[in-house]
This record gives sequence, structure tokens and C-alpha cells, in this order.
Amino acid sequence: MKSYIKLYGPSIDRGIEALEERFRNLNRQFPYGDMILHAISIVDPSIDMVTGNLVREGQEELGDYDYVVEWNQNPTMEQVRGLIRQVDEALLYTGCRYTITTK
Repeated sequence: MKSYIKLYGPSIDRGIEALEERFRNLNRQFPYGDMILHAISIVDPSIDMVTGNLVREGQEELGDYDYVVEWNQNPTMEQVRGLIRQVDEALLYTGCRYTITTK
């Protein structure tokens, strides 16, 4: 399953860069297991361990959508909402607006 993100200006380039940075950090691995992951997500709420474990990758795409996020398994509504929160935070200071479609 994939979530497709369509960006709308004024700065689509900054939006794509922000998404790439967010998804690069989202998939970070930490050496001490789930206990540390939980503590890190409390200290730094931008690290969403649930979404990070479920999202395989995000990549820029040419065509109808600007960015695609691929899921490891079919997401629940709560997991899709977690992804939306991540995209909201990534695009907050770029001026970009977006739509997201998961199918």
C-alpha cells in the first residue's frame, strides 16, 4: 500500500526537501531496542516510532504526485493519521500545502 502526496506551492522544491529530510530521519534505528525508542520519542516528539517502523520508504516521484510513501503492511486509520502528522510537521515552515491519498 502507498500514500501519495501532491504538493501545492509556493515552494514545492522546499516541500520536497523537507519531506526527504523527515523520512530520512523517520527510519533511524537506535541500538538499544524498544525501551530507548520510547524514551527518545518522549524527549523528541518529532520521532514517531510507530510510523517509522511501518513506513518502508518515501521518495520523490514524477507525474501526478510529488512524493510517495510506501508502507510495509496495510496501515490502519490511526497509522495513516500518524503519517499525516509527520507530513504536517515537515511542511510547516515551507509554505507548501498538500493533499494525501492512500491506496
